[in-house]
Amino acid sequence: MTVTRARTLGFCPGVRRAVETAERAAAAASASGSSGFVLGQIVHNPRVSARLSGLGMETIADPDDAPGRLAGATVVIRSHGAAPEVFERLRAAGAEVVDATCPRVAANQKAAASYASRGYLVVIAGDAGHGETLGVAGHAPGAVIVSSAAEATAVATSRPLALIAQTTISETEYEAVREALRIPGRELVDVGGVCAASRERRSAIEELAGEVDAIVVVGGKNSANTRRLAELAATLGVPTWHVENAAEIPDELGRYERVGLSAGASTPDEDIDEAEARLLELSQAASDDAASDAASRA
Repeated sequence: MTVTRARTLGFCPGVRRAVETAERAAAAASASGSSGFVLGQIVHNPRVSARLSGLGMETIADPDDAPGRLAGATVVIRSHGAAPEVFERLRAAGAEVVDATCPRVAANQKAAASYASRGYLVVIAGDAGHGETLGVAGHAPGAVIVSSAAEATAVATSRPLALIAQTTISETEYEAVREALRIPGRELVDVGGVCAASRERRSAIEELAGEVDAIVVVGGKNSANTRRLAELAATLGVPTWHVENAAEIPDELGRYERVGLSAGASTPDEDIDEAEARLLELSQAASDDAASDAASRA
């Protein structure tokens, strides 16, 4: 078996920055003897979350999840960001807030606040309920989150619109929403906001699909960008597996001669290295089985 890695895979700069920020915050909290928290998963990857937990950082979904424990504590805002009112509640509780929001997400938050202040209805193209889209919406009162062109057609208003992308949405999804929002006589500002790192990973998958017989995409099952990479690979007609770690790679992959390996922007190097090692082990096992079968027939 030949394992070919996508030319771009794994941690993006925003994720790496967020993880390193959280690790520094954990070290500082430990040194001072104070409590440390992360508001939501720092990134959508179980290994990274477990590592931070081992450093003493407790994950909470909301400030109310740690009643009476935030005074003097360090709370890290995850890479997906948060609404302004969340920052206010944390500071009111006496927490020291460390903001690890991805710079690209922060730029989208700033744009949302700016357009909302000028009377635009902010429409966010992305996954409803995702931490990033909820955080961006929190900067623009009344903002609407739509996940498809069908939902976009239901946005009935004569107000001018400002369309902002979830950073990990595909260009195809974003363009479909944008076109569905176009109505003669209604202003539509195309703000954009798709992350360059997400585009690069999708482009790498498209290249990889023409070179291999199967593709393994490694990353958290709740990672939007990883899920979209796996979906893209599958639409290109290549057998595709989305796994969180090497242990989830099935034995049947050992029979493929050329396997492509990709990973979401929140997947650490260790997960990628272990997945490659697992694929090569399966290939060797398949070769050994074939040799044994041939010997028994001789």
